[in-house]
Amino acid sequence: MNKIIGFLISKEDEIPRYDFFDYKLNLITVKHNNYNIYLWGIGNIEKCKLDEKYPLSFPLHVDLLDRNILISLEADNIIVENDWLGSIPIFYNNKENIISTLSNLCLKDKTIHAEGLSNFCEFGYSVFEQTIFEDVKFMRYYSKLIISYDIEVEYKKDPVLDSSFTDKELNEGDIINLMQKYVSNIESSIDGNIVLPTSGGYDSRILTSMVKDKKRIRSFTYGISKNQDRSFEVVHAKKISGIYNTHWSQVELNHYHDFSDKWSQIYGFSTHQHGMYHIEFYAEIAKMYDFSNDSFLSGIIGDAWAELGKFKEITNINDIVNLGYTHGMCLSLEHIEYQSRNISSQQFFDSNHDYLVNDKIRTVFAMRTKLMLISYLTQIPEYYGLPVWTPFLNFDIVKSTVSLPESRRKNRNWQKDYFQKIGLNLEDMSLTSIKTNALDFEIARKAKLPLIDIDTMKVHINEKRLSEINTILGHVSTYDLIKDYFLNIPKVGGLLRIIGFKNRYLEALYEYYVIKAIEKGLKQ
Repeated sequence: MNKIIGFLISKEDEIPRYDFFDYKLNLITVKHNNYNIYLWGIGNIEKCKLDEKYPLSFPLHVDLLDRNILISLEADNIIVENDWLGSIPIFYNNKENIISTLSNLCLKDKTIHAEGLSNFCEFGYSVFEQTIFEDVKFMRYYSKLIISYDIEVEYKKDPVLDSSFTDKELNEGDIINLMQKYVSNIESSIDGNIVLPTSGGYDSRILTSMVKDKKRIRSFTYGISKNQDRSFEVVHAKKISGIYNTHWSQVELNHYHDFSDKWSQIYGFSTHQHGMYHIEFYAEIAKMYDFSNDSFLSGIIGDAWAELGKFKEITNINDIVNLGYTHGMCLSLEHIEYQSRNISSQQFFDSNHDYLVNDKIRTVFAMRTKLMLISYLTQIPEYYGLPVWTPFLNFDIVKSTVSLPESRRKNRNWQKDYFQKIGLNLEDMSLTSIKTNALDFEIARKAKLPLIDIDTMKVHINEKRLSEINTILGHVSTYDLIKDYFLNIPKVGGLLRIIGFKNRYLEALYEYYVIKAIEKGLKQ
């Protein structure tokens, strides 16, 4: 397996750190017009060249309507292009002429960008092509960087805004066939086993059904309830494995905050610090299983296209944050010492409000926004040596899926009928499981979380709130434990949330994740 997973373009001769998990990733250096292009990844990177371009695709192709980046060398320029979703974030510093998939490598001057900071706190990650630092920006979806003496940014015509994206309806049979063809074509073209994390949900379930040689599947699952063995995800994944007789293992998560520094090395100041669980997940799998020559089939954001309707309407700039789908992992602007967020929000709204009224297009924009965060679902496996492929980032498959009639999308009826037909209707099998999500609370309260450095952060974040977060996270009170217990009782918890009850520990934890990312960016 050969796959480029990251790069740095710079005039400096210093080789970047890239093999974060010591997984024997490889590096090549290409020199062009006084620039060094460092490319790192899996296998023989020299073979990852096609039509005089270096793609970050898997399997190798130059299509930008699928998960990809293209690096092209021209006589006077280096061209970097990203895909239609912006599936792999790319950062750049147009003062220092540095471009990289790692935000940390682009940072020289740590002057805070007031608007970038406000947006980061409100969303929990970088948005609108800005980061928290003035000199570091990131590429918009479906755009191009032209690098010569400076960096020129070019936006390409958005295929999602073409009328053909929304003007017809398809039936689920056509979509199932399109997805099956995508999966089968790649399955038949690659060697090795197929690692397929299985949550028991619809996306991993449909992918499992579409892999023809089930003996190649290596499935792994973690639970998110207090008793991980009885978690919905574990119970359902185990049942799927039993139906198809696949190789399946449960992975128990216990200490993912230990990977905070590793997370910062890869994601820097681009997003908050919540995804460390994914690092522990693959670290544990690596102890029991050799990934060599295998690939990774991902169900990333399949749910967004299959159902739609999750994202609230955008009627003014204050609604823009709805695209972030933050799940509370953000920091209220009331805690920020200086606020500035209207310029980029207004520009985005003015440019796109005519399109955002359409549910299908609004969903695409929401996913484009959120991929800054959830790209870790595909990047972390690759840093562990597993090249990733997925049908759910492919333009044609997405276009077809969102074209389903609303009645078939509602409650994902089209997929329920498909599962009924093939015997994967787990919801009708009377499986006993726990559906509450207690993972963040249980893991964090047992961890020794480093305190927020108040002296560093009080310039940017309200000092009183910083102290409150340190106090709350430093000791879980009996009251917090009792309240968490009742909030996780089915129906009772929902009622308590309606009348205003919250888990103040989780609220503080999620704000901590945002603040710590900023703090580490300032200190790195």
